[in-house]
Amino acid sequence: MLRIIIIVGVLVMISAPFSAVAGWGDVLNSAERAEKLMIKRPTPPPEPEEPGDEPPPRQSESRPAAPRGNVDAHFIQSDDYFIGSEELGGQSYIYISLAKMVTQPSGNTKDEGEFMKVRDGQNIWTNHVWQSRIASSSDLKLGQHIIAFHDNQIKGVYQSPAKKESARGGTWWYAKITDMSDTYKGFVTVSGNYKVGIKSIRIPIPYESQGR
Repeated sequence: MLRIIIIVGVLVMISAPFSAVAGWGDVLNSAERAEKLMIKRPTPPPEPEEPGDEPPPRQSESRPAAPRGNVDAHFIQSDDYFIGSEELGGQSYIYISLAKMVTQPSGNTKDEGEFMKVRDGQNIWTNHVWQSRIASSSDLKLGQHIIAFHDNQIKGVYQSPAKKESARGGTWWYAKITDMSDTYKGFVTVSGNYKVGIKSIRIPIPYESQGR
């Protein structure tokens, strides 16, 4: 009987560590499953935005509005004049100013007219006066006098003004065509060896030729 009791006790003592180990195994397995669930848990979908939270659509840059009424593609008005202090003569070019007529030239004023410069409002008396129009293809020839805008040079070629503010407040100049071999490229060369875009050329019309 005593032998049986001893054997049973030994068996109980031997089985106890295995039970403890088995218990820890369950705990480790549970922890591993929990970790896998946390790692593989899908990301919740974003909450829908309120209508007022949506960003405004991206606006494209607006292009300059096309000239209308009595303004042409260079933003020159029908009652605009170009004035200077001298004729081109033997010079390569001269600078001229956009102006409005205040007093018409006449014999009583020695054929000088009073003009107000658009750029700064200064009044000037002069007899070097031109109106102008945009050149056509038939106007382009060697020796033709031209008016061009000075403040818009792109890749070495003088181009027409892109904005009304530039045309009205910028600088204009007067020269003559000296080379037409690059017209297929869209420009001509004028006195002083400067390149002027064909679409930016204006033809000067001397005031005395207007039938006054």
